[in-house]
Amino acid sequence: MALGNYTSFRAKDVTAVKFGQTAVPAADMESPTLSFANAMASSNPSASILIDLVGSADTENPTKSYAFAKDFTMSGNERGSSEEGLLGADGSGSQNTEITYSNNSKIDVEFTCVYRGPQVTSIFNDSTNACLITMDNSESSTTGELSFLFTNVVMTHVGGLTRNSDGLMEQKVKFSVRGGFASSAYTVTDTNTYIKYLIGPDYGEEIRTA
Repeated sequence: MALGNYTSFRAKDVTAVKFGQTAVPAADMESPTLSFANAMASSNPSASILIDLVGSADTENPTKSYAFAKDFTMSGNERGSSEEGLLGADGSGSQNTEITYSNNSKIDVEFTCVYRGPQVTSIFNDSTNACLITMDNSESSTTGELSFLFTNVVMTHVGGLTRNSDGLMEQKVKFSVRGGFASSAYTVTDTNTYIKYLIGPDYGEEIRTA
């Protein structure tokens, strides 16, 4: 198990869905000495975190807690192709053509926010520039931690509020980042050891291996 994980990730394993005001610099995204969590913390200290959608119970009022998220989905990193007609024909009389490729498309991320308390509107504007999603399946003390980091995010959709069967307000949230060619896996050493992939300039995946 080269990537150091063999246990399924479940919804309860999400430890953070954080939105930050400051985009994570490319140098930090690519850094071999900064994990994604620390790269996010470097650009967005606690005062710059707009919301953490995992949240926790209120110590004074157990029936109240902060917002949380569910039903996370992400589109693929695709590129379009098309045939362009060229002058002339080949020996069989077929039109000479060339296949042209577009740049890698944007990646769309969507999930549902559920509000147990007041609705938070601060993430739904142009001041939102980064998003970190961290999961930890408690596989061991040294493995089983997975992070997704999005930077230069563009909030593209904020749905209307609907009340679910539990009486809580829900809202669809969607944002986009640039796609691109994926990097090869490389090792990051930042107190712990991680394997990191960059999928384009604005999105990366990382798993702790030691």
